[in-house]
Amino acid sequence: MKQIEAIRNGDQQVFAELFDQTYQKMFAFFMKRTEADRETSKDLTQLAYVKLWNSRHTLSYEHALEKQLFVIAKSTLVDHIRKEYRLNKMKGQVTQIAMSAGAQAATANFESNDVVLSILKKLPPIRKKILQLKMLYGYSNNEIASMMSISVKTVEDHVTKGLSELRKTGVSTVLFALLFFSY
Repeated sequence: MKQIEAIRNGDQQVFAELFDQTYQKMFAFFMKRTEADRETSKDLTQLAYVKLWNSRHTLSYEHALEKQLFVIAKSTLVDHIRKEYRLNKMKGQVTQIAMSAGAQAATANFESNDVVLSILKKLPPIRKKILQLKMLYGYSNNEIASMMSISVKTVEDHVTKGLSELRKTGVSTVLFALLFFSY
């Protein structure tokens, strides 16, 4: 109860203690469910703690803190699975489009690849990161804003400006997606 109150009030020391006490269990939870993918498990574990911290004001006094943490972990895992499903589905669609375009599209892809890469290099790092999170990993604007500690409007602005810069060169969204999946 004291621990919940302290975290709700923003006590970083108590939060760090919770992290130290529960990290191994949390990591094992994700390792078991992500087919022992260490990097994904580490990322999901960190994301669960970030979500707990960001939603600390909603913690309940009626349930144990560790139980609430694992509820957040479960929802984080479900979100991850959904994103992976969407990503795989989108990759399949992009692959079908690319295969049906034939050799002519492949030649155009190599030419456009240089154009897109030069544009991506010119993008501010935060805009590039936001576009990757949005287009490649399928995160929503709200999730990106939360992860990067910026406003949703800022995320929307970066996405709009980044895609606008790509459209100015005549690069299609499908080609953009193809290039993002290859890097």
